[in-house]
Amino acid sequence: MIKRTFKKVGVVIVTYNSEKYIRMCLKSIQSNSYPNFETLAVDNSSQDKTAQVIKKGFKKVGFIENKKNLGFSAANNIGIKYLLNKKCDYILLINPDTVSSPTLIEKLVNSFEINKKIAVAGCIITYAKDRKKIWFGGGYFNNFFCYSRHKYMNKSLKNVEIKSGYVDFITGACMMIDSKIFKKMGFLPEDYFLYFEDLFFCQKIKEKGFLCYLLALPLAYHYVSTSTGVAQTNIMSPLRAYFFARNPIIYIKKNVKGFRKITNLAGQFLIRLPFYAFKIIFQKEKTRPFFYYCRGIFDGILGKSPNPVLNNR
Repeated sequence: MIKRTFKKVGVVIVTYNSEKYIRMCLKSIQSNSYPNFETLAVDNSSQDKTAQVIKKGFKKVGFIENKKNLGFSAANNIGIKYLLNKKCDYILLINPDTVSSPTLIEKLVNSFEINKKIAVAGCIITYAKDRKKIWFGGGYFNNFFCYSRHKYMNKSLKNVEIKSGYVDFITGACMMIDSKIFKKMGFLPEDYFLYFEDLFFCQKIKEKGFLCYLLALPLAYHYVSTSTGVAQTNIMSPLRAYFFARNPIIYIKKNVKGFRKITNLAGQFLIRLPFYAFKIIFQKEKTRPFFYYCRGIFDGILGKSPNPVLNNR
């Protein structure tokens, strides 16, 4: 009888003031049925008791404590490099406010066997408070105007038929990456600090001929925006509004050329700005998010650092 070998998976969880949710996240990860994985938490200088919760309650979870908030990508890259040194074949990035199914790791690992060109795999993610309601069912990216959306967001699982297949991007809230890709493509882009790193990383992968795959099973459950917005909602907080405006412009300036650069920038002013302005109008807090959205556009054009925004959020 041939003994099956299981490729090693490294799980990276970046935390920032995640005390309320990190226990649920880590308990669900540690309960996964897959027999060969290692978990690492990377804390971005939390001001609450996140570090104490992890150190005292999860002895088997590796822990790295950053002296300051380095942002999503930089913190994840620290964890990725650490786990690559541990010879992990796949890296799973998962948000600290996300609960996983016991079969999540196993089923995502199996997804890579479908096609050798698959570099990134993910699953359907529902809201943790309503597991029948979709938060992520595959990422769509309009390359001409540079805007994206989560397909099927807020739809009921019962009312839509999602098939497993290739998508434009997988969300960084729950994203498994083939470790070989980091040697070929480099690590997550650190220009953006927060939001859109997953999208732009996936675009870089696709440009090199690799694929992003969505497994059409609801295997993760997300509390949404617990450290960057209003928890369990998609409301545009000032911080979220700022980076939603700033980061696509930085991407366009650095990565897009020719006529598409013109259409991409037009998309920011003629499509995304009116869309988010309209969205903000129907929120209780209108002035600050819209101000920060406009400031994000301005800082993106000038290439300014987001530090003042982070310090005053």
